[in-house]
Amino acid sequence: MSDRHVLTLYPYLRNGTCWVFDDERTGLKEEAFVCGMSEMISRVVEAKAVPNATRGFAMSFAAEPFSGHDVELHWIRPDENCGNWYEGTVVGDHMEGWLCPALLLYFEQAPRRIFVRCDPLPAGVNPIWNPKPGETARRFVEAPPASDDRGNS
Repeated sequence: MSDRHVLTLYPYLRNGTCWVFDDERTGLKEEAFVCGMSEMISRVVEAKAVPNATRGFAMSFAAEPFSGHDVELHWIRPDENCGNWYEGTVVGDHMEGWLCPALLLYFEQAPRRIFVRCDPLPAGVNPIWNPKPGETARRFVEAPPASDDRGNS
């Protein structure tokens, strides 16, 4: 597969618990990976020892295999919230996770397979998009709030 079909986002850790990403092209700001996806991401960046991943890293993904992919996820089912469930072996463990409808901003329909690779943040890339006055940001899924030391939100 050619690299022109590989997309890249730059997730970062929000509130110390949930991976989110910004994408100026689609107008997404702090779009959260939830329901198993944050855990998958954490396993990969920890296993690969991606430096300073919490402050941002490159996550490349495609519907077809590409060079050096870390994970292959398989579509399981849709859900009533227009999201899609995927499963795969992530750093040796079977895991499941949900991708929200934002997935359809990157693919015409939910792909049967998604291939993912996590790499260090390239020099000069700021993973955080700060919309200018008049620019509208949106999100499909909100990251959970940070918990205090007693486990309360």
